[in-house]
Amino acid sequence: MKKLVLAFLCLSVQSVQAQFSENRKSLEVGIGAYATNYSGDIAPDPVSTAQTRVGAGTFVRLHLNNFFQVRGQLFAGRLAGDDKNHAPNAGRQVRFSTTVLEGSVLLEGSLGIFKYEPVTSNITYHFVPYLFAGAGAARVDARASYYGPEDKRDRLLKEPFPEGGESTHVLLVTPFGMGLRVIAGDRLGCGFEMSARPVYSDLLDGVSRNGNPGTNDWYYTLGVSISYFIGKPWRVSN
Repeated sequence: MKKLVLAFLCLSVQSVQAQFSENRKSLEVGIGAYATNYSGDIAPDPVSTAQTRVGAGTFVRLHLNNFFQVRGQLFAGRLAGDDKNHAPNAGRQVRFSTTVLEGSVLLEGSLGIFKYEPVTSNITYHFVPYLFAGAGAARVDARASYYGPEDKRDRLLKEPFPEGGESTHVLLVTPFGMGLRVIAGDRLGCGFEMSARPVYSDLLDGVSRNGNPGTNDWYYTLGVSISYFIGKPWRVSN
């Protein structure tokens, strides 16, 4: 019995090693376009069409096997907010905009692989839903400003902009979210993804003491991507 258990364990280890080795060179590169949103001292709500901006990114995804991937990505986008779009803050009359430049590394876990073979085509489509999480750094240059009456500035603002004398900051971010990959054949892919990024700072929007310094900011992306497998083609492991 012990010999059978040992033999089974050895075969299992060999199978896992073979699977990782077989798929190690499956490398995917792509680009994406995204809608962006922000929540913080100027806009507490995570999604506001009035404050939606755009961004773009590029990524490299290493497929360790069909169920685990590592992705490195670069993202650039715009974020903005205005007190007039959130009624409780409207009387303060502060707005901001910033460019975000982000680099991050993510671990992805696939939830399954679903195959579709249309009768009118010889291309097989695989649908792969997945979750992901990771860490990175974002450089922001928040331009916050007051646009209300000058005679109310000192009453409404606790500190002049930029707060602390600096508008540029490098911030820790931990992106997480979910997506769906559609792989056509073994080379082309497209993706749909939504993500959230907590920012471990209250200065993403350049407003902290003039708002609520006890809460940190977030930003969000929703987008689509196209990709191509270079080197070894993608395929479902046996």
